[in-house]
Amino acid sequence: MENSYAAVASEKEDSQLLEILGEHAAYEPEAILAVIAEIEKRNLQTPDQEQIKQDTLQALQQRELQLNPEPAGPTSFADKFKDFWTLFVPQRHYFVTPILVNINITIFVLLALAGMHVLSPEGEDLVNAGANFGPYTLTGEPWRLFTSMFLHIGIIHLLVNMYALVSIGGALEPLVGRRQFITAYVLCGLAGSLASLWWDQQRISAGASGAIFGMFGMFMTMVLLERRMTWAEKKGMVYNMLGVIALNLVFGLQGGIDNAAHTGGLVLGIAYGAVLMLRSGRYFTQHYNLRGSIVTVALLLGAFVGLYLQIPTENARYLTMLDRFGERETKAMDVMKEMELDATLINGGKYLPGLEQGIALWDESIKDLIALQELPDLGEQQAKEVEILLNYTQLRKTSYTMMRDDIQSNKPWMHQKQQRVLWAISTYVQELQALRGGKDPESKETESEIPVHMEVDDLETLDPDAKPLFVIDGEPLEQMDPDDIEEIIHPDDIASVIVLKGKEAVALYGEEARNGVVLITKKKE
Repeated sequence: MENSYAAVASEKEDSQLLEILGEHAAYEPEAILAVIAEIEKRNLQTPDQEQIKQDTLQALQQRELQLNPEPAGPTSFADKFKDFWTLFVPQRHYFVTPILVNINITIFVLLALAGMHVLSPEGEDLVNAGANFGPYTLTGEPWRLFTSMFLHIGIIHLLVNMYALVSIGGALEPLVGRRQFITAYVLCGLAGSLASLWWDQQRISAGASGAIFGMFGMFMTMVLLERRMTWAEKKGMVYNMLGVIALNLVFGLQGGIDNAAHTGGLVLGIAYGAVLMLRSGRYFTQHYNLRGSIVTVALLLGAFVGLYLQIPTENARYLTMLDRFGERETKAMDVMKEMELDATLINGGKYLPGLEQGIALWDESIKDLIALQELPDLGEQQAKEVEILLNYTQLRKTSYTMMRDDIQSNKPWMHQKQQRVLWAISTYVQELQALRGGKDPESKETESEIPVHMEVDDLETLDPDAKPLFVIDGEPLEQMDPDDIEEIIHPDDIASVIVLKGKEAVALYGEEARNGVVLITKKKE
């Protein structure tokens, strides 16, 4: 075979030899070596001749190793350690893979040192570190599609992925070169992240699996399409990779594993491998036209952007709002907890900064909720929840503003108007709980509520010899006899009745409520 190549090369003119060398990726390695030998014999000067020769020899050697692997002999512990250590050291034809492995391990170690659990990290910690999470990724943080590729959900997840990366990287990177390997790796990882978003926006997704699946799919496709090898030479590698891919996909059917990311990366890897084979004339090569590579990557990134923009964001924005609303509410309510512990408020001025901060936080939530109301495709229940939260938040801001003004004027803050606002706030809280519990908000019940059908005069939980304080829709009715309440409101017009007793009643309505409070809510018209 080699002699025939040499004979053909000797018959070519100088310009033909130089032209073949310029298109070396389209020819078999033996033919290129024969052409280089003939060029050297004629003392012709060509750019990159030595580099092309070394790359061709390397490709030929790699092919021989794949087809005829040397039997493993006994090795010492020192040799084994040396071989293991080389997995993490960049080398001429194994350069990108160890860098990727080292980056993944370093990030995991740094996060573990920062407090992340090494076996089972909390979802919140993963999201804070940059995991792919729909409510954040789709609402202004698309960079999570990339950063999630370098995070892992525990050390087992990391070790399995790094073992797979070393295995595929050691075989594929020498064949396609550094540039195409890292390009394919990133593109497959992004494809996996996008597929995960399309499948489940509420999943917290992290790991290099999508990119690694893509590498396996890419290698399998390139082996299948390569024209120099026979099927007898290919089938062992193809069947092995098919088995690995199928096994992992089946294993991924278990809960907690992001098979969508695996599939997305795999599909992109298969497609990218086919494109590389078509560009090289169906030969393994490390040399691809830079312009063609740029066009290919640009088209894929454009497709990714288009897919990202097509993902519905209403649910993601709703979930993000709930998450941020909860964070702001927790921070804003800190001052209220302090004030409840110090009912006298002799030194009420110390609470002013907290109230001011709370007002600003409620304002931020109001703006978010109003923006959320304007989304065209928000679900019916979600829209109702947003409406309730908006009313609740506006009342919270009103309450905080009143407290701030009262303290600045050196006045008691728990007056009748404030009590009515707090009462109204409690009704919205109950309405929200009923909605989330799957009940009709108009006829909600809690443990402290008395069903409407019991009628007001059947309230046996209160002392019959004492007059409770009646409050209708937040408006206290002083000195009201229980027998006269039906003259004020008909039982058919009552939505709910809540009984407060003891310290709870006095805390909200003062000494007038020492005999208990009957909170009545009218049905909405």
